[in-house]
Amino acid sequence: MSNSVNLFLVILQCHCGRVVCCVVDFPVKTYNAALKRPAFISSVHRNGFARLANDGSRATKYLKRRNVPQCAHSRAETNPWWAVDLGRPVVVYRVDFTNRGDSWGMMK
Repeated sequence: MSNSVNLFLVILQCHCGRVVCCVVDFPVKTYNAALKRPAFISSVHRNGFARLANDGSRATKYLKRRNVPQCAHSRAETNPWWAVDLGRPVVVYRVDFTNRGDSWGMMK
């Protein structure tokens, strides 16, 4: 778990209709709420199971030696999706996505 300082834009609307904006700087302990939580994917391509997306590995190459997947991978489909069950309500400050790092990992 790492500590980081974040800037937040706070927007408040008073009952009179006025809007007040300010930037607040305060320390927030951040952590990966999705790490090793149950994950789901719309389809699985070549053993690229959903759990590989949030297993803690930073590997970006889809296939490792002996054709062992390191990343989640869906089949080619119209609306692919990946989801994670965080287990409880969580305030999310940031979401990071990493595409596969080999030549097939070109995002549209």
